[in-house]
Amino acid sequence: TVSGVLTDAAGAPVVGASVVAGAPGPAGVWTVVAGPAATDAAGAVALTVQPTVSMSVRLRHDTGDPAADVSSLPVTVSVQAVLTAVQSVTAVRVGRPVTIGGTLAPAPAGAEVRVERRIDGAWRPLVTTPVDPDGTWSVAVRPTYAGSLALRAVRATSGGVLGATVELEPLDVFRVHRYSVTTRGRVTAHLGAFRVAVASTYADPRGWARAHHRFREVARGGDFTVVLSQASLLPSFSRQCSSMYSCRVGRYVIINQDRWRRGSPYFPGDLTTYRQMLVNHETGHWLGRGHAYCRGDGRLAPVMQQQSKGMQGCRVNPWPLRRELRAVS
Repeated sequence: TVSGVLTDAAGAPVVGASVVAGAPGPAGVWTVVAGPAATDAAGAVALTVQPTVSMSVRLRHDTGDPAADVSSLPVTVSVQAVLTAVQSVTAVRVGRPVTIGGTLAPAPAGAEVRVERRIDGAWRPLVTTPVDPDGTWSVAVRPTYAGSLALRAVRATSGGVLGATVELEPLDVFRVHRYSVTTRGRVTAHLGAFRVAVASTYADPRGWARAHHRFREVARGGDFTVVLSQASLLPSFSRQCSSMYSCRVGRYVIINQDRWRRGSPYFPGDLTTYRQMLVNHETGHWLGRGHAYCRGDGRLAPVMQQQSKGMQGCRVNPWPLRRELRAVS
């Protein structure tokens, strides 16, 4: 609402005078944006404008003689864009689409919203989409790598409309690894309980899932195979494997049945913790990690430490440490 008072040279109110509101148009020519309206008994008038861009507005009284017309000083009306943005999911598999959309007001013709991602501390353009006439916008994004993806929506400063930015919740982009479970040799451990324990370890948020990896059991095949093996048959996978411990060879994550059933005399933790460590350790090899070593007495052992052979002064730990997670993220 732009209001003013029209008076004559002596300061007396001018009643019933026609007043319009104007703003600079193309090439700086002033254009009527509201009115006319008549002044009241006190010479006061009020006009409502609905700008879609920031502008200067002034009131003008038309007398019919351009030389006698009178205008107020201009006032600045700043328009702040109001942008909303939401994403369809907070976690998505690599390569799958995520829909990001929202509203923009005002939404002048040609308005666009840009989705940006943060890389190495800097925001970089990802995709730009037009805003529909009703002020809504939507765009699909397909993340191409695993990790925590920081996104934001931006209405860039343009045509007098002030910019607006909305940061979205970090998007967990994960890879899915399919695995099957089988046995080799004479296995007396309960296979169903073994499968449940493996699946629970993979699904635990303290495990490799924190590094944006997900694991899904399939009936056969898959990306790798978890094998519960008779201890004496471990060397049949590779001469590098010992009948004393578990092993990983190629696509096979091999769990030694004797260790699964009884643990290791050099591991001071309980059997459940030991089993979690076994699964995470051998799967860590499949993810490309080699052995790690204790970095100091009293510290948590890396999950890639050979805890079955001793703790080296470290404390029992079945879960990957932060540096181990970073290495496979």
